[in-house]
Amino acid sequence: MQMHIARRLSEAIGSWLHMEFCCYRAGLFSESSLKAAVGQVLSSFPIRVKGERVHADFPHELLNPNAQSGRNRELDFALVLDGKGLPKRNAQIAVEAKWADSTHCTPSKIFQDFLRLSEIKRGDPDTVCIFVLAGSHRQVLKLLRGMPFATSGNRNTGLGSSGNEKRLKPNHTNVEHRNCFSKPIKDLSFAGFTLPESFVCQSHGIHPRQTVGGTVDFQAIAWEIKYVSKTNLNITVW
Repeated sequence: MQMHIARRLSEAIGSWLHMEFCCYRAGLFSESSLKAAVGQVLSSFPIRVKGERVHADFPHELLNPNAQSGRNRELDFALVLDGKGLPKRNAQIAVEAKWADSTHCTPSKIFQDFLRLSEIKRGDPDTVCIFVLAGSHRQVLKLLRGMPFATSGNRNTGLGSSGNEKRLKPNHTNVEHRNCFSKPIKDLSFAGFTLPESFVCQSHGIHPRQTVGGTVDFQAIAWEIKYVSKTNLNITVW
């Protein structure tokens, strides 16, 4: 049975982090080094269309709904057939990645990446859309215990990280949702995005698993955006 793409990414990246740590190279870890590792793993995937390659900072058409001057919005990685005259879409795999220890890795920016991927999934249903989170064990765990992954109360209305499929439906009456989701929703809406009312994602990982003695210092986990609602989110209430 073929390993799931998200699981393969989380296990390969988590294993690479652990190896680098054991080789006394943890001081070199950063968002840049993470993305180099993601690119290497993605380049090992079998291609679906002859000529497909992994491209970093890919100006995906669905991330640029309005023609504008200046630099286009870019996807971290796309396994895609790219060339002159070809549309900047229809990727085999689309990936956004965040380094947990970076100042750029905030709850709102994480959720914005999920929204961006959900737009790609809605426009190109055959694209496998993956979000990767990696970094120090303490920081990854801290992020997973809060928004956008977990909410307070008996029922978790966040993205989840249990390995089960989870439907995320932003609720403007939920204080935790408003605090975390309002800015990315407003920013993307202003940029011309028609955001989905909800989407379903599933996590794969976390790798390596923490030992009883707490000897694992760096970990990775990945989510796939699996299904996206055809109904648009009501932006006006946000």
